[in-house]
Amino acid sequence: MGYGFAGFIGIAKETVWGTPVAATDYIEALSENFGPVRERFEVKNIVGRYAEPDDEAGLIRVQGDMTFPVNPIGIGYFLRSAFGVMSGSVVLSGSLFKNIFTGATTEFAADSPQPPYTLEVFRDVTSSFRFAGGNVNMLSLTVQPNQDLRATANMIFKTSSIIAKSSPTFPGSPLSPFTYDSCSISIGGAASTLVETLTMTVIDNQLEGIAALNASNEIIKIRRKGPQLVRLSGSIGFDNLTEFNNFITQTEQRFFMNFTKAASFNLLIDMPRVVYTAFPVGMGGRERLVASFEGTARFHTGSNQAIQVDLTNTKSNY
Repeated sequence: MGYGFAGFIGIAKETVWGTPVAATDYIEALSENFGPVRERFEVKNIVGRYAEPDDEAGLIRVQGDMTFPVNPIGIGYFLRSAFGVMSGSVVLSGSLFKNIFTGATTEFAADSPQPPYTLEVFRDVTSSFRFAGGNVNMLSLTVQPNQDLRATANMIFKTSSIIAKSSPTFPGSPLSPFTYDSCSISIGGAASTLVETLTMTVIDNQLEGIAALNASNEIIKIRRKGPQLVRLSGSIGFDNLTEFNNFITQTEQRFFMNFTKAASFNLLIDMPRVVYTAFPVGMGGRERLVASFEGTARFHTGSNQAIQVDLTNTKSNY
């Protein structure tokens, strides 16, 4: 009998897309639904009977989502695969590093647009599932009162297989993730206390698996369907008309989110040019007025990016 609480998820970076590697780190997650999906196709219609004719098994696509609290250590793997570019500097020699993630301007490899990773998913049923050649297609972050900073990673893989399970070792420092009570937000260069919930699609790579006639039922490569997208949405106390007027005038503003933990662990999210795309302000009843908003982060020529994420922790080899 399998139990979710007895499962675990391991991760490791690959050198060659689709060549699996053993897990080096482990993620404490909330849910996942990774797995192969078998496409099917019909080969006959006129069969002389009312019963449905047999079909054929087609391409195997391996993809899914994982939702997890943002631990200052584990999130770096998903940021690197989602963004594609990582640089860094030493904050404290041998113990503290600043990892800077920015959007890719070139492909990681001919068959893998983003840096690839292998996941080991043990579901408490005999052996582990191994998913290789993983690219983060979309990475979203959500925060609200009484909640951790929560990530959802949508991933596309090349292959899946069954392997003997490993022995997980979860992050020991820090034990807990970033949480709502360490979050501060500034809009247009000024601290804001009005934002009550926030969801950021920190990057949508718009990826898809490509099949070819190569005597295989697996995808042959991953490609982009469009440019990288950065979106955000949330709720904001409708205490004044400032942000509504910024929506009407389409004023571009810098959104800056800061999360901290003890021992100098830190996550900074910087969107230099954000414009509201929706700001409904209707009254639904007698309740306190809260406006929902949506926005898009535009490319900033000065920094050569639409978003930058800085992660300060004790690890630099993502």
